[in-house]
Amino acid sequence: MPRAPRKWIPWTIVAAVVVVAVVLALIFVPPVLERRSAQERYTAAVEQRNAAATAYEEHGADAADALSAAEDVLEVADAVATGEAEPYLDAELFSAAVATADEVREISVPDAADPITVEAESYETADEYRAAADALEHEADALRADADALAEAASVLEEKAPELEQTVAELRATIPERADEIEADNISSEARVRIDLHYAADLAATSDEYVEYYIGEYASAAKAVEESQAAELAEKDQGDGLAETRLEIEGFVRSIVGDARVDFDWAPIVNGLGEGVSAGGYVEWHYLDGGYATMQLSNSVAAYWPDPRFEGLVAHESGHVITSQCQDMLNDTFDGDAELMATAWAIGMGFDDPWGNGVDFYFDGVPPDQELIEVTKSCR
Repeated sequence: MPRAPRKWIPWTIVAAVVVVAVVLALIFVPPVLERRSAQERYTAAVEQRNAAATAYEEHGADAADALSAAEDVLEVADAVATGEAEPYLDAELFSAAVATADEVREISVPDAADPITVEAESYETADEYRAAADALEHEADALRADADALAEAASVLEEKAPELEQTVAELRATIPERADEIEADNISSEARVRIDLHYAADLAATSDEYVEYYIGEYASAAKAVEESQAAELAEKDQGDGLAETRLEIEGFVRSIVGDARVDFDWAPIVNGLGEGVSAGGYVEWHYLDGGYATMQLSNSVAAYWPDPRFEGLVAHESGHVITSQCQDMLNDTFDGDAELMATAWAIGMGFDDPWGNGVDFYFDGVPPDQELIEVTKSCR
């Protein structure tokens, strides 16, 4: 049988189909790929923006903590480094505290907002995805910049605040020593006022509460010491030209009574004595607050100073002052006889003139037993 003829598909038809497929691909595939690429970029932008927000929030919290701690330190610094207290504080540390406090105050901490987390959304077109990605990338850049600023502020605060705290602590620690200097510079001020100064200094140096109050009390106490000094010095000058001699005698007493604080009052007559070649002295002493006393001397003591007789009398009165340091000795060894103890003490210090040291006036020229004199040598 003859073969059936083959059917041939014209190449023109095949070519047309291919061309159509290519055209369709060119029409539909690029937009799809473009949209997918834009969507992927948008998704990445959401993640970056949320990561930046998290970092911003963390640095914001760190900055807030650092600022809160710095404000606490500043509060104490401002309570200590006041104009009222400045004259009575260590000058170098005061200046350092003020300068460092100013540095802390100048540290700028940006206001930290509360960035919310964004959720990915769906858009119709690639352009919409790109626009949304652009916005999120811009937000991420801004959040990262703000986070860096917060981190920098926290870092500076965490460095400077402890430095300020240390400086203020060192400044407060020097207050008792500064009080010692103020007392030494105002040694003629009343003992009770000087004692109050040291109580105030200890509280100003150590109290963790009411710091501003205690610093103010310390400054007031220091000023009171200076005012007392001025008043006492004015009292020494009685217009008789003996003011400097009175101060010399008071210095002599302090040189032999150790740590006992002593005030001085001068008058023409003390204990009925002071006219002519006579001298009167009287001492009232206290055991509390480290021991202190008030010594009254007649003006004749200054007029005849440094006559050994009058030195002996001042040494005897100093023996009463030192009793404030040696209460047990007075009660146990001398049976409460203050004149016997003062006389023995003056002799033990080397003042053996019987006219002034108490031997003639109280004991008819008979000195205390040597054993008692030796005992007083432990009371200095």
